[in-house]
Amino acid sequence: MAAPSHPESFRAERQFTRSVFAGLVLLGLVAVAGPLLSYRGDVHEVRGQFRTRTAREARVYAQALSLHLKLLKSELSRVSAGVGPELQQEKAAEDMQDLTTPDAGLFRQGILLLDAAGRPVWSEPPGLPLASSLHERPWFQRVLAQQAPTVDALAPGSSTFVVAVPVVRQNRTAGLLVGLLDSGEDLPGGQPTGENLTLLVLNRHGDLFVPDAPPAWATAPGFAAKVEALLNDGGQEWELGSSKVFAWATPVPGTELRLVLAADETTTLEPIRDRLLLQLLMLAVLQVGTLLLFSLHWRRVYRLFLGMERRAAEKETMAALGSAASLIAHEVKNSLNGLKAAIGMLSPSEEQGFAVRTLRGQIDRLAHLATSLLHFGKPPRVQRIPVDLPRLVREVLDGLRVLPEAEEVHVEAHLEAELLLSGDPLLLATALDNLVRNAMEAAVAAKDLGQVASPEVRVRLRQQDGEAVVEVEDNAGGPPPDFEARLFEPFVTSKPKGVGLGLSMTRRAVEQQGGRLTFSRIPGGSRFSLHLPVQSPPDDFPDVQEQTA
Repeated sequence: MAAPSHPESFRAERQFTRSVFAGLVLLGLVAVAGPLLSYRGDVHEVRGQFRTRTAREARVYAQALSLHLKLLKSELSRVSAGVGPELQQEKAAEDMQDLTTPDAGLFRQGILLLDAAGRPVWSEPPGLPLASSLHERPWFQRVLAQQAPTVDALAPGSSTFVVAVPVVRQNRTAGLLVGLLDSGEDLPGGQPTGENLTLLVLNRHGDLFVPDAPPAWATAPGFAAKVEALLNDGGQEWELGSSKVFAWATPVPGTELRLVLAADETTTLEPIRDRLLLQLLMLAVLQVGTLLLFSLHWRRVYRLFLGMERRAAEKETMAALGSAASLIAHEVKNSLNGLKAAIGMLSPSEEQGFAVRTLRGQIDRLAHLATSLLHFGKPPRVQRIPVDLPRLVREVLDGLRVLPEAEEVHVEAHLEAELLLSGDPLLLATALDNLVRNAMEAAVAAKDLGQVASPEVRVRLRQQDGEAVVEVEDNAGGPPPDFEARLFEPFVTSKPKGVGLGLSMTRRAVEQQGGRLTFSRIPGGSRFSLHLPVQSPPDDFPDVQEQTA
C-alpha cells in the first residue's frame, strides 16, 4: 500500500537539503580561500627575496668585473712602461709573452701595439689579424683624447672586447697598448650561478659583448635606453612572452660598462604555484568526497524517512480499517449464524444434498473471512497453554474437509506421533487453517487453468534444532516473482477474489508466540514453513486433554 504524499514535508526536506548543500559549498570556498591567501603572501615574500637577491648578485658581479678589469689595466700599464720612445719592444717582450700564455695568461686572445694612427706596430702572438680601421673606433678615439685607459667592445656586436692603455711619451700619446679578451672565456663570472639567470655586459651605446649569444629581447631596438632607465630606477619587470623577467642594471665601477642581471620570475615562482595546485587538488578531492558521502548518507536518511512515513500512514490506515472491519465482521457473523441455523433445520435429501453442502461451504468461507476481519481489527491476546501440535494439525485438516475444494485436492499429512509445546491453540489453528486453505485454493485454481492435472497439498510436522516445524507444500506453481517481496503485507493478494489478510494474520499470530513464518519455492510449487519454539509446559498447567476437549 503506497504511503500518502505530504507536500509540506517534501518541501521542508528539499529546503533542508539546499541549506546543507549551500553550507558545504560555502565551507569549500572558505577552505579554498586559505591556500589562495597563503599563495599570495608566499608569492609576495618570495618575489621580494628574489629581487633583493638579484640586485645583490648584480652588484657582486659588477664589483668582480671591475676588480678584474682594474687588474688588466694595471698590468698593461706596467707593460707599456717597457715600450721605447719609438714604440719598440725593449723590455716588454717577456712580459707580453707571460700575459698571453694559453693557460695562465690574462690576455689569451693576444696583445698588440698600435701607433697614433691605429696601425699595428707589433703583436703577441705575431701576425694577429685585425681590421685596418681601428683608429675610427670610439674606444680608440677616447683613449687618444683622454690619455686614460678604457674598456670597450672591439666592434659593435663582437664577443671580443679590448682593454686599451695609452703609451704616453713627453705628454704625447705615441700609441696604444691593447689587450684582447674573449667574453666567454676570459671574463670572471661570465656565466651566472643560477640556471634562470642571464648576465649581460654592454657599453653605453648598447654594444653587447656578454654573452656570446644574447637573448632576442636583449638585441631589440631600444634595449640600451631601457638599461639607462634601469640605472636610475634600480630594477624593472619585463613581460617576455609567457614569462616575467626581472632585470637589475648597475654600472661597472671604473669603466663605462653596464652590467644587467635578468632573472626569470616564472621559473622561480613555479614551485609555489605547483604547491598551490596540489593543495587545491587535495581540497577538491576532499570536497567531492564529502559531497559524495553526504549524498549517500542523505539518500539513506531520506529513504528511512520515507519508510517511517509509509509505516505511519499504514498504521493510520490499518487502525481505520480495523475499526470498520470489526463492525462489518460483527454484523456479517451474526447473519451467518442465522443462516447456519436455518440450514441445520433442512433435511438433506439426495435432491437437496448438493445444495445444502454448497450453502454450508459458502457460509464457512464467509465465516472465515469475518473471523479474519475481527482478528485484524483487534489482535487477540496470546493465551499460552499446553498444545498437542500433531492433534491440532489433524483437527485443522479435518475441519477443512467441508470446503468445496477438498473433493478435488489430495491432502497428504506426515505428522509425528507426539510433539508437545506451549502456545495459543486458537492462534495456531487459525494460522494453520490459513496456510492449508490457501494451498488448497491455489492448487484447485492451477488445475482450473490447466497447469496441473492433480492438485496436491502436503503437510509435514517434525522437530528440528529445538523447533517444531510445520511445512505446507502445494504444486500450484508458486506466486508471481514480483509478488514475492510483498507476500506478507496486508490487503495484498494474487487471488482474483482474495482479501489479502490470511498470510499477514498468520505471520503476526506466529510471531506473537515467538515463532517465525518463511516462504520458499520448490519445484512446481511453494512451501510455507512455520517454526515454533518447543518449550515444555509448566507442571501446574492443566492436562492437554482437558484443554483441547
